[in-house]
Amino acid sequence: MNHAATSSQPEDIFVDLFTQIFGFEKAQLLIPELEYQDFLGNGRRIDYALKATDGRVAFEIDGPHHYHPEKITIAQYEDDLLRQNSLIYDGWRVFRWTDRQLAQDQEQVKEELALFLERIPGLLEFDDFLPRQLGAVLELRDHQQEARQWLSQVRGEGKTIALLNLATGTGKTVIAIDDARSLNARTLYLAHRKGLVTQTRDKFRQFWPESNPGLWQGRIRDEPTEHTVLCASVQSVAEHTEQFAPEAFDYLIIDEAHHAPADTYQRILRHFRPEFILGLTATPDRPDGKSVLLFFQDSTHRMSLEEAVNKGELVPIRCVRVKTNVDLSHVRFNQVQYNARDIETTVIIPARDEFIVQTYLDHMPGRRAVVFCVNIRHGEALADRFRAHEVAAASVSGRDPEARRQKLLQQFASGQLDVLCACDILNEGWDCPAVEALFMARPTLSKIIYLQQLGRGTRKSPETGKTCLYVFDFVDNPDRYNAPLSLHRVTGKKDYNPGGLVLAPENQLAKEKVQFGRGEKPQAVLELGLHSLGYEEIDLFNWQEAVRDMINAPDLDRELAASEGTVRTAVERARITPDHTLTLGERTYFYFARSRIPEIRVVLGLPEVTAETIKNLFFNFIEEMDMSASYKPALLLAFLDSSNQRGRARMSEVVSRFTAFYKTRADAGLVVESAKARMSRFVDLSPSDVQALIVSMPLRKFQQRRYLDYARDVAHVQFSQDLWKNLTKADLARARQLCQTSIERYYTRLNQE
Repeated sequence: MNHAATSSQPEDIFVDLFTQIFGFEKAQLLIPELEYQDFLGNGRRIDYALKATDGRVAFEIDGPHHYHPEKITIAQYEDDLLRQNSLIYDGWRVFRWTDRQLAQDQEQVKEELALFLERIPGLLEFDDFLPRQLGAVLELRDHQQEARQWLSQVRGEGKTIALLNLATGTGKTVIAIDDARSLNARTLYLAHRKGLVTQTRDKFRQFWPESNPGLWQGRIRDEPTEHTVLCASVQSVAEHTEQFAPEAFDYLIIDEAHHAPADTYQRILRHFRPEFILGLTATPDRPDGKSVLLFFQDSTHRMSLEEAVNKGELVPIRCVRVKTNVDLSHVRFNQVQYNARDIETTVIIPARDEFIVQTYLDHMPGRRAVVFCVNIRHGEALADRFRAHEVAAASVSGRDPEARRQKLLQQFASGQLDVLCACDILNEGWDCPAVEALFMARPTLSKIIYLQQLGRGTRKSPETGKTCLYVFDFVDNPDRYNAPLSLHRVTGKKDYNPGGLVLAPENQLAKEKVQFGRGEKPQAVLELGLHSLGYEEIDLFNWQEAVRDMINAPDLDRELAASEGTVRTAVERARITPDHTLTLGERTYFYFARSRIPEIRVVLGLPEVTAETIKNLFFNFIEEMDMSASYKPALLLAFLDSSNQRGRARMSEVVSRFTAFYKTRADAGLVVESAKARMSRFVDLSPSDVQALIVSMPLRKFQQRRYLDYARDVAHVQFSQDLWKNLTKADLARARQLCQTSIERYYTRLNQE
């Protein structure tokens, strides 16, 4: 590809570091330049935002003016404090780095990112506009057969959540077992009391013995894949959701649901994606007054856009692709966004703006439309242009005072304004069902941003006679890798007919397809004055999708338990060929099909790390101990001396013993380390400095090969389970001796230099 060099902006570096830690999938959830209001009603922006199951996360990158006193006034400093206080007040977690740290201390930034986000149970898309999963409640008074028939009926109606309100002693658990058995569904049964979990496993054995029910609570953790049914405690599953695939179960049964603590249940319901959820309770309302059904609906994943439209929960969507000759091929971009300055100078031009206004006048005159703009200046310029053509229009943004913004939104909702020109302020949290058309005039690489913009018009509005949403995609001229998202690319629909349906209930889509096949013009298309007897096929290539199921080079290093950079070096030396190569400016990323991992392992001559081989590989590693410093054996000794009977050590103690190793040498008048090594100046290092050094250098080498790793709470280091269960006391003594030998060999060589 022929791109201009990618900007070295700190924001680009941050995205790259985030991707290295959490992977490409999670990087897509970063929302750049998200607008919000502080508690005084002033419009602000977050450099990058992320939404999590238990809150929201803001990442801020500070330039030199934030840490050079002579470059910032007291007023600016106090305004920055107000900005951060507002975020925290509104429930945001705020993490900040300087541009210098991103450029020069990348390993430390990555380590901090892993530490800060490790406990977040899951990261979610901004899906507020999508409908909840559909649910229903039955209050059963007589017998179980009525409930079984009702459950079959609600599933037939497309509902995915049901709540059975049964009096105690009416056999609600047997109803649930019988229903799951009738579907032969992989089932997860959850209860908050230990005794209830084991009792229900016995009932599964009695009424559905073929399911081979397993148990998951406390220290008893049966392998889920070996059991059709898993009976588990809420607490045990909530603490270990990462050990289950989201699609591990088709049927989720929640017993005594009214007792469920919100945080644990939300974590579980957000993680799993079953086809059906059944809540059992004798008390349908929680102590806080919120219905159990509504709680489940709020906590589960929202419907997909296509599912919601197909079920009639959102309006059908029609699309018009408006092609321009604006050249995007030289606009720089990183993995989640365009370079803001490039996109502004390329897209905000009078001819394109006039084209946008004329498109509205030709096809949507008098109808309420939202035009999504590149930035505030673009929005104001477009609103001026609309008004010059006597269209009632206004620009709205997060920078507007609260009173003005609310006034404009109310005028639009009441029909006094026909067009709103907006940037990010309408991406999330604003709703006006009367919107009939969306003009996607802001190129974006973010699926989340595009879907959020789309969601501003998908609500039904029977009172206005709205039958569908019209989406006008302004299709500029990019290259294949920096093509902005459009309705067809987001939905994966490659066939395009001007003004035709893209998403609609199946019967409506089928009817329109027949009409087009006969050469007729559906009424909705006639209203637009657009029609084509043939379909245009759209190139849906999306590099994000192309690499979605692949593994990148750094992750492949870890998968192979190879040294960092092994895969990249092998590609550069033509020993292996990647399945996809992505160049973003100066950075090149290599991706590989996961099915090729065994083949690549053989080509590179790397042994497979298994429970059976890991012990021998570990000892081979510490015997060879390739050393440019004393850090690896010194760390392993510090860890062995600090670890408990479970092969686990507190990081603070490891840091203390690691530092003490060098202090002991200094006190004895021995060479501490090479003059180039940081630990030669250990007296100037704080414990956090030493920990950062350990994490970025020696510990990383052990982690890469799966010998040591962080415990889940990040405050501890531990042996991998496969290695620990194979180590005897004699093995631990041998490891200590090998470390001592390596240290002696290293310092002998150092003294001779």
